[in-house]
Parts: sequence; structure tokens; C-alpha cells
Amino acid sequence: MNMSKRIFALSTVLVAMWTSPVLADTDKQDLTGELEIMSSILQTALKQDNQRGSLSIRDIGYTYLQNQGVVFKLDLNRYGSRQVFFIDGHPSVPVAPLAPNVFDMQDLDIDIHMDEDEIEDAVEDAMERAKYLSRESSSKLRSLGEKLREFSREQREYERRSRDLEFEKSNSNSERRANIDEQLGELNAELKKLQIKRTEVERYKTKIETERQAQLQQQKEAAEQERNRFLANFEQNLGQVLCRYGAGLNALDDKEHVNFVLSHFASSTSNSNQDRVYVFKHSDIQACVKDKINHETLLNNSQVYAF
Repeated sequence: MNMSKRIFALSTVLVAMWTSPVLADTDKQDLTGELEIMSSILQTALKQDNQRGSLSIRDIGYTYLQNQGVVFKLDLNRYGSRQVFFIDGHPSVPVAPLAPNVFDMQDLDIDIHMDEDEIEDAVEDAMERAKYLSRESSSKLRSLGEKLREFSREQREYERRSRDLEFEKSNSNSERRANIDEQLGELNAELKKLQIKRTEVERYKTKIETERQAQLQQQKEAAEQERNRFLANFEQNLGQVLCRYGAGLNALDDKEHVNFVLSHFASSTSNSNQDRVYVFKHSDIQACVKDKINHETLLNNSQVYAF
């Protein structure tokens, strides 16, 4: 092959590479409009009943990573405005929810699976009762702790008086020693009564501590049940939305991805500050839009991890 033919062949390959859709730039202006619409759809479709104190999507943000795909960040309104977390007995009020995006959803037909009332009521009641009992038991434990400290001060005072009397007895005549022995007898009787009271309070304090641990475990289990309920609804609704309205992301290249980040929603057994991340191939979303796969398969094909 002569030099001119080689140059021509190389030029043809380069032109093909530069015009390949793999390297084509995504139209960011078109994509921005599509993402705004999609975020509004998600806001409505993924919103769950936060009037009853359940987990819900508070706000949805998005961004685009060049040649990577789009990222939707979902912030949670944890248990609505009624929820107060107690950490070591100290209340922490959650951040007030932001206003949702405004979008006309009248033309959308989204099959949203909302909470079952009986499950939600049971979870909410368990959490509210556990929080109340936890506060009540914490107050009792503080009072009992103060009572035990008071007993310790009284015991030290009895022991000090006993030592003083014993010292005085060793330097007294027989008549005074008899009087001191009487005082020591009364003092020892009072000390025994104090020790009995102390034992009763310590036993009661142990009982309250055991009950409080059971209450905290109940609260933890109720929170985990609420978390699992929310997650099941979230994933099902997310899969349905992507399969029905994923075609709206026309500006996104098929080789890119659509990612969702649930902020601070890792497993209860891992770091609570971690996010739960879902990574979907855009090509899988389009396959679901065209009924080549269903939303369950779409979810199964996604990558899900905590970070």
C-alpha cells in the first residue's frame, strides 16, 4: 500500500472514531430540561405519606457527570415533623422539610404502592411508645442514681461517726464507754437499714436498666421495620417510574448510567452516615421502556451498595 492510500485509510478511521456515538458529547442543555422533568416525576412518584410520621423523600437534586451519566441525590425527611431522635437521652429535632418541586402531574399515570395503614400504625405506635418509655426510664434512672449517691454520703457519715465513737471509747471511763456502746448499737442499726434500702434501690435500678434496654431494642426493631417498608416501596416505585418514563432521558447516551443516592440510608449494621447507591445502565432502562425486560429485572440488573 502506497503512502497516500495509508493516509487515506488512517483518515477514514479517525473520522469514524470522532463521529462515533460512543464519543459524542451529550447535549447538556437538552439533558438539563429532561432531568428537571424527571426529578419532578420522581418527587411525586416516590413521595410517601409523611403525614403519619413515616420515612419520605424530602428533596431531590441532580447533576451530570461527563461520559458517566446522571446522579439523582435523594434526601430523606425522617419520620416527618413529628419525629424526634433521642441519643443518650438527649433530643435532636430533625431539619424541617424543603418544599417539593412544582410540576403538573395530571397527565401522568403512575401506579404508586403506598403504605398499608395497619403496618404503618403498628410501627409508628411502637416507636412512639418506645421513645416515651425510654424518656421515662431515663428520668427514673437519673433519680435512682441520685438516691444511691445520697445513700453513699449517708453511709460515709455513719462510718465517720462510728470511727469517732470508737476512738472516744478507747479513752473513756467505764460509764462513758457504756454510753458509747449504746450509741454505736443505734448507729449500726441505722447503717443496716441504710444498706437494706441501698440494696432495694440497686435492685430496682437494675430492673429499670433491663427494661430500658428492651425498650431501646424495641425502638431499634421498629425503626428497622419502617426502614425495610420504605425501601421496598421505594425500589418498586423507582423501577416502575424508570420503565414508564425513562424514555424522557433522550439526551443521555446509552452507554452512560442513571444513578440514585439515598443519603444516609445504609444498613443498620453498618455506618449510619453511609449512603445507599443504585446504579442503572441507561441501556437497561431503555430496554424496560420497550418492554424487553420488566422493572424487577431492571432492579436486579442494577448495582446497589453503601458508601
